[in-house]
Amino acid sequence: MPTFVKKELLMIKYFTLSLLFISLQSIAQDTTKVLFIGNSITYFNDMPQTFEAIANSKHDTTQVTVHAPGGTGFIHHADNPAVYDLFRQGKWDFVVLQPGSNESPGYSEPIASTLQRARKMKDSILFYNPCAKIVYYEISYGVWGSSASQLIQYNETMDLIRSNLTQLADSTEQFFAPAGEAIRASWNDDQTNMLWGATGDIHPNNKGSYIIACSFYASIFQKPSFGTNILNNLSMSEAERYQTLADTTVLNHKADWRINTFDVVPSFNYTTYNNIISFYNTSLNADSVSWDFGDGASSNLLNPIHTYQVVGDYIVALTAYKNGCAITLTEALFVSALDVDNQVNDLFDVFPNPSKGVITLFVPNNTDSYDYQIYSTVGQIMLFGNSVNDETFIDLSHLPNGLYFLTIQLNNRIISRRLVKN
Repeated sequence: MPTFVKKELLMIKYFTLSLLFISLQSIAQDTTKVLFIGNSITYFNDMPQTFEAIANSKHDTTQVTVHAPGGTGFIHHADNPAVYDLFRQGKWDFVVLQPGSNESPGYSEPIASTLQRARKMKDSILFYNPCAKIVYYEISYGVWGSSASQLIQYNETMDLIRSNLTQLADSTEQFFAPAGEAIRASWNDDQTNMLWGATGDIHPNNKGSYIIACSFYASIFQKPSFGTNILNNLSMSEAERYQTLADTTVLNHKADWRINTFDVVPSFNYTTYNNIISFYNTSLNADSVSWDFGDGASSNLLNPIHTYQVVGDYIVALTAYKNGCAITLTEALFVSALDVDNQVNDLFDVFPNPSKGVITLFVPNNTDSYDYQIYSTVGQIMLFGNSVNDETFIDLSHLPNGLYFLTIQLNNRIISRRLVKN
């Protein structure tokens, strides 16, 4: 074989392997990694693996890891080094925490103790996985029979479990998967359709585990499980009925399960006056924010004002932070003109400008109250006030010399002027 042909084949082989590596790397990066911490209620009928199969069948590539020794609960997991080893090792996207069977309604442990252990595990999870979401598993406790009094007893226990799971979610700013609520809805509708191993058995049977797996898919991916080809030996009609049950329970009442309630949502709006842009942070659940104005300048202020020096298009990026996790929102912005001062003289004026001390803010023919603020070039509010007068006197003598921006809110408009202190 000629040498150049060998070299060409080697290059093709290298190129093919490189593409394969890139493809595998891309798949690995897009995989949702979920850790289940629980007990036999979690692992019965391979529920986590069924959830994984449902997710993969819906093209949400997922990989689960399970730590679920029988008979355990938060009282055991919170002091188990093996659990914390898992928190460190995984780079988890979601960590599912299942309280023990009698911890869930508060029969064996008061909810305050369970909450304390949940917080301990949460701190470790988020230390090693700042962007992970913690999902509490609301179990279904099991039934003692189908009589009217036994149905009341079951619902009372489930009320306790739901209340405790809601408290766990609210107190740690996480959410829970309402698997127990889906099973409860089925049992209240038809007490002949057994979803546990037997009366008096707290463990779900195959049908119960399927409902739970579908509930986890809907809770974690916030999409319906309906249409999955994973049936777990159920008939198509029965599987679709349970898919619908889980989907409607989860997705029609997401706020009840605190799904999205505590998520970081970066958001902002802005007002423009030519090249002076006032930005307003409207993000939800953020500890702090940072701005990239798209022209090389940035700010860590909540509501900065920025002046662009060149007409053109800019991409503004707002990054919202929580627990060290950063989520960025970008938006395109167009600066159409640079001349500001000559276009607003008919609305208000300020003089003397430059000034060594007191300035006069003149708003002709004004009849309404208006707010004013003076900002530094990095968006820090230096002075603010309110006036109803045509003329308002503002003392700048205590401010360092330099460039500032005077902004007033007048007639549902926000208007800015450059101001020089010398």
